[in-house]
Amino acid sequence: MHYFVGIDIAKSFHVACVVDADNKVIKKSFKFKNDEKGFNELILLLNSIDEVATFSIGMEATGIFFENLYLYLNEQGYNVILLNPYQTNKFRELDRMKKVKNDNIDALMIAALIKSGRYSKAYVSEDTYQSIKSLYRHKHNLLEEIKKHKRQISTLLAVVFPEIKQVIKDPFNVTGLTLLEKYPTAKHYKHSSVERILKTFRGIKGNNFNEQKAFKLLELAKHSIYQGNGVDERAYVIRSHIRVIKLLQTELKELENEMLKLFNQTPQLEENEEQEVMDIIDNLRTIPGVSDKTIFALISECGDLSRFKNNSHFIGYLGLYPTLEQSGNKLTFGPIAKRGAKLAKKALYQAAIAAIRHNEQLAKLYRDKVSQGRAKKEAVVIVARKLAHIILAIYKNNVAYNPQRVFQAST
Repeated sequence: MHYFVGIDIAKSFHVACVVDADNKVIKKSFKFKNDEKGFNELILLLNSIDEVATFSIGMEATGIFFENLYLYLNEQGYNVILLNPYQTNKFRELDRMKKVKNDNIDALMIAALIKSGRYSKAYVSEDTYQSIKSLYRHKHNLLEEIKKHKRQISTLLAVVFPEIKQVIKDPFNVTGLTLLEKYPTAKHYKHSSVERILKTFRGIKGNNFNEQKAFKLLELAKHSIYQGNGVDERAYVIRSHIRVIKLLQTELKELENEMLKLFNQTPQLEENEEQEVMDIIDNLRTIPGVSDKTIFALISECGDLSRFKNNSHFIGYLGLYPTLEQSGNKLTFGPIAKRGAKLAKKALYQAAIAAIRHNEQLAKLYRDKVSQGRAKKEAVVIVARKLAHIILAIYKNNVAYNPQRVFQAST
């Protein structure tokens, strides 16, 4: 007998539903905790249904909460199918003809989906890929946190010294932060001088702050529209944000060192997964315009790229394709699809921009598409897709970048 188990994943508990080959619901909703006792209760439930039966177990790859249960059931010898949430959402809408969602329905829908066979499996990375993914996701979070504090400083500056942007184009580089830390508002320049301002930057290497800029700052501060409301409190808030930014930047630097250590670790002598991954990474580095950041983003979000059957499968997973907009008989391309691996897609787009500057073949592809009437952003997306094709080919064949070979195929 073959049974199909759908499990709806949550942080503290999960809900399972079991159906048989005839679509009969054997267990409608079985709630169990996300701990060892709960996992054992699930096994006991399956054994109570049929100790010798075959069970196919499906769950969504949502966040990271599925991971422990997924690995546990795999170790127990069960056939566990990890599903893309996009698939289950579409299946739910088609089956119910409306967007209904709760734990019981989700578990039942997952069971029905794996029984139908109309799904493609998601993927759980092995240890090396999981390490890369954890570090990259943490880096993304740190960068978002830094951006948040920068936005809050920018908002305050628009009141306490809006004229500063005429001299300091980037208030968040080393020079800008040093200046803001000492002079957070226009009123703080009242007792300053050109010499005192220049003295602030003596310990900073490579800064180009000169007397002319210092004099202009003093003049702008003197005639600033800021009236001085809440000057001490606002100065404290700006300095507080700067302290947090510096702390986060230190954490980011340490994190990037950990990422580089993972990329450049000395492999063991015998052939193993780590050796192969490092060889592949070295070959990906030979692509002009592709940095370690791009490689890290792709591997962290997509795992082992060799699992993708072809370019279309890879591009579909990334979501690196335009949507179609139809009006009557007219069919036009819309913006890039919102679904897909968001961080990997963003990294590839940025890599495409870099490749247009540093990769002769991809720069020519970009120019050709623009000359054919494509919009510049659309041409960048085309380059990003070509870059994805190149990366996938190098990853699968584990060879260095060869423009003569990869550009023989049509774009």
